[in-house]
Amino acid sequence: MIKKNKNYFVDNSGFSLVEVLVVLGIAGILIGMAVVGFRLFERKTELQNHSQNILTILELARTKTLASEDASQYGIHFEQDKYILFKGDVYQEEAGDNKVYQLPSRLEIYNIDLTGAASSTVFQRISGTTQQGGVVELRIISQPDENKTINIHPSGQVELGTILDACCIANRLTDTRHIHSELIWSIQGASVLSLYFPDTPEKTVNIAMADYFNLDQTEFDWSGSIDVNGENQELRIHTHFLDAFETTLCVHRAQDTNNKPLQVLMDGKDIISYTAEGEISVGVYGGTIKAQ
Repeated sequence: MIKKNKNYFVDNSGFSLVEVLVVLGIAGILIGMAVVGFRLFERKTELQNHSQNILTILELARTKTLASEDASQYGIHFEQDKYILFKGDVYQEEAGDNKVYQLPSRLEIYNIDLTGAASSTVFQRISGTTQQGGVVELRIISQPDENKTINIHPSGQVELGTILDACCIANRLTDTRHIHSELIWSIQGASVLSLYFPDTPEKTVNIAMADYFNLDQTEFDWSGSIDVNGENQELRIHTHFLDAFETTLCVHRAQDTNNKPLQVLMDGKDIISYTAEGEISVGVYGGTIKAQ
């Protein structure tokens, strides 16, 4: 008798317990990495947002000062966990009109390095300058390498960036041969460009702007040499961008051909002022100014 062998087939399509545990372990690691990445992103976003907000509040204090709001000057006081907009030339904790901006618990102001070991920056009326320039640094407490530096220049200009040493700050103030002013208004339709030189004696030159616009008023370009008490001042004022809503205005004032203080106005709107040495201060209508 011949015995026939029966073939038995085993279904191996399922997963073993070990395989399931491995997959769950990998999934757990990936989820954990995603959660950590999201939390770091969230903290970086907080850091960026509050750094920008400090800049905004500094610029607001300067604008209020230049506008002589309530016939006062304004400043910002810095502490480890908050920054405060205040009115007056000295910060007073008990003042009722202080505006406090609290930092999230995950952030801290870990370095306040202002002139005179001050904890506050106060802006000066008329000029918009400050005697408490320096840097303020903000960071994520749990990741101290994630930080932002706010530069406060003696001219009153503020910016986000790296720490500038004294030499760089001085050069940035005086190297204003070419600046861009991002105006939030349009100079289309403006009629008079005024160059006021508060020298001795003072001098004002009024320029009819219509002669220097293109046909559709999307470009403005004036340049000239002006004799101020026996010394020529060579200037160029033009636009990089101009439409019905905003303007990117450029002012060229080289140090080797300009040695007189200057104020630039359009239809009486104060845009920018220079000291004889080239330090700048932004007028009420000057927008945001950057040295190029």
